[in-house]
Amino acid sequence: MRLTNGASQGTQKFMVDGIRYICENFKERAPGTHSERKAQKYLKGELEQWADEVEMEDFDLHPHAFMGWIPPAGIIGIISVIFYWLTYKQVVQNSALAIISVIITLFALSCLVIEFLMYREYVDFLFPKRTSRNVMAHRKPTGEVKRRIVFCGHTDAANEWTYSLHGGLKSLAPVMGGSIGGLIFICIFNVVWMIYALAGGNYASNFWLVMGIIQIILVPFFIAILFFINWKVIVDGANDNLTADYISMGVLKEMAENDKRYENTEVCCLLTGSEEAGLRGAVAYAKRHQDELKAVETVVISMDTMREIEQLQIYTQGCTGTQKNSNAVGELLYEAGVNCGIDMKETDIYPGAVDAEGFSRYGIESVGFCGVNHDPKTYYHTRLDTADNISEECINLSLDICLETAELYDQRGSIESFREEGKKRFKKGYNK
Repeated sequence: MRLTNGASQGTQKFMVDGIRYICENFKERAPGTHSERKAQKYLKGELEQWADEVEMEDFDLHPHAFMGWIPPAGIIGIISVIFYWLTYKQVVQNSALAIISVIITLFALSCLVIEFLMYREYVDFLFPKRTSRNVMAHRKPTGEVKRRIVFCGHTDAANEWTYSLHGGLKSLAPVMGGSIGGLIFICIFNVVWMIYALAGGNYASNFWLVMGIIQIILVPFFIAILFFINWKVIVDGANDNLTADYISMGVLKEMAENDKRYENTEVCCLLTGSEEAGLRGAVAYAKRHQDELKAVETVVISMDTMREIEQLQIYTQGCTGTQKNSNAVGELLYEAGVNCGIDMKETDIYPGAVDAEGFSRYGIESVGFCGVNHDPKTYYHTRLDTADNISEECINLSLDICLETAELYDQRGSIESFREEGKKRFKKGYNK
């Protein structure tokens, strides 16, 4: 049963024109930059037309920590190989280099796990501090607030991924697979090497020669990962993630222009900063406002890269599978999608995250809603992510789904009514 009639042509045009305007007037919106903050201030002004309250809050972060450990990790891998060969050739005849290699490679591996896979702050204090900001807009109900739904996007844009531009997955897969797999291999081997060195063993066996040759083979991958990020290019971010910003804003615009308010459901638009720095904006907002977000039932629909209709999926787990999102909110979004004519599936585990996980971390019911291909196209995190390369059809359908989600949530009165069905639907192999 369709509960809404979809967005107007005026709102559809507003979203497309708005994405282009931000791309043209607020270039290089990297996390914690002046351009990012200026864009947030502009969007705050837009939201004030349709919201009852709009808050803009600054927060501090260390934006380069999330990806900045990658070049040092590549260098550490190369150094470890050199240290091994110096020992193997008996240039150094003690266990010192083995011990150092274990320490530095385990440190590099811990950065991979904690910063990149789990999206947690770990080595952030080693990088320069900057200021980013979040923008939150509220459209109040006519009566008491008994529940709240938040539609979320992020305004910052990423540094370019070199291998995404030059070959997509065909380049990304071997570089990432070889460097990550190589780092894991060397970490394990270094422990074995250290124990052997401490025991005073010699390296006469062919095993040690073969291990050294394997490490040399890994060096090109460690060199390649040094150039994974192009620190000189900040992409426009039209798809990732101005599409989600303008869809979230479009919900409030549609409600205001139709003079629509729910009786007890507050509808909000949250535009986070610094998502590309490891969800720092979402985490900052959830941490700061967790008490008020839990004071009444709150659900968060976090969108990212709304580009391909056939790839519209529901993310009930994120941070590479290390953070669980809400099956109940996933069911709410799924039913809204069905009402809009699309049967969305639950995504497989994917190396990455969306802002939903920042809220789930603090116990706030959230789910990711994305339209990005898991076989990354050449526009993903590259200079090709421009306003000329968006899908109006996907953006319009996504807005319709969000409007339907808000309507369905208000009609049912609680996320609890979706919980049991969500448990059944969102598990591996159910909705494929």
